[in-house]
Amino acid sequence: MSTVAEEFNERLEAFVEKYGLTHASELLKKLTVASTKNNTITKHRMMSNFLQLEALQTFDISMDEYKSNQSKLAKEARWAVIHLFRNFTQLSFKKIGSLMSITQRAARYAHEKCEELIEVGKFEQSFNDRHIELEEKTVAFIARI
Repeated sequence: MSTVAEEFNERLEAFVEKYGLTHASELLKKLTVASTKNNTITKHRMMSNFLQLEALQTFDISMDEYKSNQSKLAKEARWAVIHLFRNFTQLSFKKIGSLMSITQRAARYAHEKCEELIEVGKFEQSFNDRHIELEEKTVAFIARI
């Protein structure tokens, strides 16, 4: 059985390996520096806008498709945005809903659907590839803001 310190070191090494030393260091710095409420809200809005715009590019859809289309690709793009936003900000579904102009229930549903798609990775490989690409872009963005 490993100690808490050993587990922490293993997770830290995996984190650095996944994102690289530079991005991992910047991301940890951003997460540990205290920020003001207004600054945090601004960063959340910037991140929300960034994720949505990058999802359009990553999933190769237009803004109109993203906002209103019920195609599988458009749904998956919206789900990925909500999932990554929740994972990186730890905001409540209610706050995510208000930032993204959707209901709390829709935000929770999107997050859960994305979790399901990730769990069955080998069956949803194209989605997972896009999700990973969007996640990597998000980490690079967070390191810059």
